[in-house]
Amino acid sequence: MKTLLVSLLTFISVAVFSQNNAEQTKIKNYLKSTILNKNTLLINSASQNVTASDIYQGELLFSTSHHDGHNILQIQYFIKTGSKLTSFKNLSELLASSEFIESIKSKKFKLTDEDEGVAFQSFLKLLDYKNGLGFFIEDNTWYFIRNKFFDDIEAYVVTTDKKGEITNIIYQNKLKKALPKTLLQAGETNDYTDSEAVISKEDSDFIRNYLFNTTNYEFEISPLNFYSIHKISNISINKCNLKVTEGEKGNSFTNNTPFVLVSSNNEYIKTSINELLERPLFIKSLQEKYTLKTEDDARLFQYVLDDLSPVSKFDIELKTFYKKDNMWFFVREKSFDNLKGYILLVDKNNKVSSIEYTTISEENILRIKMKNPNFKIDYKFKLVQPTSNKVTLNKDEGLNVEISFDENMVNATGCWILTQLDGRKDGIYAGTRIKSPYTNGRTGMSLQNQPHTIEYFLLKNGEENTENALSKIKIETEVK
Repeated sequence: MKTLLVSLLTFISVAVFSQNNAEQTKIKNYLKSTILNKNTLLINSASQNVTASDIYQGELLFSTSHHDGHNILQIQYFIKTGSKLTSFKNLSELLASSEFIESIKSKKFKLTDEDEGVAFQSFLKLLDYKNGLGFFIEDNTWYFIRNKFFDDIEAYVVTTDKKGEITNIIYQNKLKKALPKTLLQAGETNDYTDSEAVISKEDSDFIRNYLFNTTNYEFEISPLNFYSIHKISNISINKCNLKVTEGEKGNSFTNNTPFVLVSSNNEYIKTSINELLERPLFIKSLQEKYTLKTEDDARLFQYVLDDLSPVSKFDIELKTFYKKDNMWFFVREKSFDNLKGYILLVDKNNKVSSIEYTTISEENILRIKMKNPNFKIDYKFKLVQPTSNKVTLNKDEGLNVEISFDENMVNATGCWILTQLDGRKDGIYAGTRIKSPYTNGRTGMSLQNQPHTIEYFLLKNGEENTENALSKIKIETEVK
């Protein structure tokens, strides 16, 4: 019996281990599939007169979230000689290479006068995107100045023979040489752009495979198991790290990039712990397993918050939760005089439909309620003064206009007010927050001699078409 029990436990452990291994392999394959290969044709041999070779830049990029920029795993430069692609770690190595020097000779390019100096300066701009500060010449050596910061001078030093053929190119990021007072052809460049040039699929595939084969990287995966999360959601959370090692054995260094990967029903999202709570994937997982109806339900969600985003020791006394209408509030901190926390909107079945971390204010409460398509919105955009939409004025008499509105509702939506006089734009009232009432004074001179139509339109931010106004007020005036 004891032997049977040990065998059974061993079988279960192996099965769990195999399952975990299979899941980790699946996650690593997903992460690898999100590595972006970007290949750029920097130099087209046919569009300039310096080199007979195409020059490419190849990159492997990885983003740790849905909105952040990409991290560079590796970047390499390639020169194409015939059908052969040769790689270089940086542009200075490529330009100093025998392959590049030979490509110049094949193009029969020489440096003998300022026009050819401008041609080479233009060529450099295609590589480093700088117009250049100009160049100067001493004997058979040309100095192309790319940048200057105080005493630090970046330059390409190009040596030629007596006929002007280029024999050597060296990049110096701190040129130890006094510059002449005036450089030749400062900022002058030729237009070498060729928008129709593309990288062939064969070359692109070669660069991609080369980059993947020469990049020393791995993904480290550590599952985060929270009992509270498993009670309300089937979501899985993994703490991940992208580990990239560069250099040779014995002289290498490693870059680590941590991030979080969450998954549910074979859907993966790279995010952070704080962002996870507001992501549609998490909300969808709650809707499958959790209802927020009672205080016990709310306390369970508070346990989730304490695990994933604990409050600081300074705010621990503020931590609480309560319900108002169809919303639950989980207070987590105080910023100046404002309480902040998570606001959860629930539907008629007590399923969470929205989660947002924000300042707890009437304006934000209204804005979140508006996410419910059945919520009735009334901006209360009303004319207070004058008391009628048709006004008769004496000659030289002005007009004072006052319009009231529901401040919280208007600002929760994000609105502004457009004024038109006789169909023409005549003024706006806008800001991060607009206040009620809105007042608008008009002089008698602007309204004399003829009838006028004054209109006020309540518009959403970014909207300028008055036909899409949320509300409008029209005043017609005439003069006795």
